[in-house]
This record gives sequence, C-alpha cells and structure tokens, in this order.
Amino acid sequence: FGGGAGYTPKYLHMWDTIRSHALPFFLLLGDNVYIDHPERPYTQQYCYYRIQSRPEFRRFTAQTAMYAIWDDHDFTFNDGKGSTEIETPAWKRRVWELFCKQWNNPYYGGGQAHPGCWFDFAYGDVDFLMLDCRYYREPPRRNPQASMLGAHQKQWLFDKLKDSRGCFKVLASSVPWAQGTKPGSLDTWDGHPREREEIFQFITDNKIEGVILISADRHRSDAWRIDRPQGYRLYEFESSKLSNMHTHKVMPGSLFGYNKTCSFGLLDFDTTQKDPSVTYRIMSIDNQEIHRLTVYR
Repeated sequence: FGGGAGYTPKYLHMWDTIRSHALPFFLLLGDNVYIDHPERPYTQQYCYYRIQSRPEFRRFTAQTAMYAIWDDHDFTFNDGKGSTEIETPAWKRRVWELFCKQWNNPYYGGGQAHPGCWFDFAYGDVDFLMLDCRYYREPPRRNPQASMLGAHQKQWLFDKLKDSRGCFKVLASSVPWAQGTKPGSLDTWDGHPREREEIFQFITDNKIEGVILISADRHRSDAWRIDRPQGYRLYEFESSKLSNMHTHKVMPGSLFGYNKTCSFGLLDFDTTQKDPSVTYRIMSIDNQEIHRLTVYR
C-alpha cells in the first residue's frame, strides 16, 4: 500500500519494484495523482492519462488488482475539503464521477444518492474498509463537532465494523490517525479528534478485535502505536512517498520511520497461527527492507 504517487519520471520504476513482489492487490491511499484543479476536468483527465501511459504503471496494473481512495490532491487543492452537502461545492460530483472511471473498485461510496469513494472488500479472512476523508469533510476550525466522514459514511463504517467476521479488520484512511504525525495541522485526524475518539470508542464498546490502521499523506513511511485507556492499543502503518520528490521529516513520536528515498508499505498476514499476526515492512524503491514490525491479534 501507499500514497504520494507524484509524476516524477526518475522514480516511476517504483511500479516495477512493487510488481516484483507479485502481490494479489495494491492499495492506493490518496494523492494517487497530483491534480489540484477541481474545476478543470481536462486537467484532471490529463493527469490520469499521463501516469496511465507510462510502461512501468501499465506493467504493474496489468498483473495486480488496484483499489483506490483519494486525498486532497486528487480531489481538490492542498489540504482542501468538501462539505456535508452533497452538491457543495458544485464541482464535487464531477470530480467523483471522473475518479470512478479511473479505478476498478467494487463500488463507490453510497452511489449516486451519497457519492464518495469509500468501499470495503475481503481477502481471505481479512476485511478491508476504505474511507473517504474529503468529500464530506467539514472545516474543523472553531467547530469541535466537525465531521471528516459525514453521517452516512460513518454509519456505514460502524455497520461494517460490527458485521465484520474477518480475523483482521484493516481500516484505511488517506490521512494519518495518530496524534503528532503533522504537528500543528488540522488536516490529519488531529483536526477531528472528537470523531476519531468516537470511532476508537466504538471499537472498544463493541469488542471489535483485530483492527489495524493504515494511512498515507505524509511523504515518508512510518509506524505508530496508539495507546488506549480502555481496550487494546492500536497500531498504525503509514506510507506516502511512492514517487514524490518532496519529503517530510520523520517525527519523534513514531515507533520508526523512513524518508531517505521513495518507499512503500508491505503487509503480510498469517491467520493460520494460534495467535494470528500481521507484519508491516517498509520497502525502499530499491527493494530493500528498511524496517519491520509484527503485531499479534
């Protein structure tokens, strides 16, 4: 999995590096393309066509299933938001319709009635819940009740978590969950702490086991531990420097991090053990393993 796939030709062999692992699927977690022009559909199309025309990307997607959610740069402008209103701003639905034509997700949010890019799927006995953190996001300043997901998507998330029978539940966000991943910013889940706590407390209250958090946005790869006053600690794996030139520094609150070169996250699940495990590895663009962490259910 990963994000931050800027169009940097000298780094596009990243797709060949990932392809060498013969993965069953790959998760793109936002900033899959850098458009930043929500009202210019031809610019959006060009940015998609540009990467789709590259032989490295074509080789990879020819043999690997792709699942994608978006973040700010493929939805709107840097750190941009939508609103709780479906048709406000007026460009949202058009951007969503173009996004739907680029990826072969099993479904897209709540369809025409509730547009968005959230969806879920299962692989073996691991359930993946992919979130849309932009379409319905409210500005958090001076509004402690602001939502990132919107009411309809949040209810969908709670229903899916309660119904999940997967050994692990992977909860994918385009922006980081843990506190301090981008100090001083309200663009991560730090800008919506009430809703973040509501989700985490729902997991605790309903005794939902095996939740793993993944995210993108920050131009590095790292691991975080989120200790909870009740219930089990949560682990977050973040990776978003697939082919970006720009780099963000590793934060002291992380368990470990890497930003020296482009990288991606690799997840290995073993649900056959008595105590099932998931191993997170940070892999560099040169296919070197940088860090690893194994978490047991």
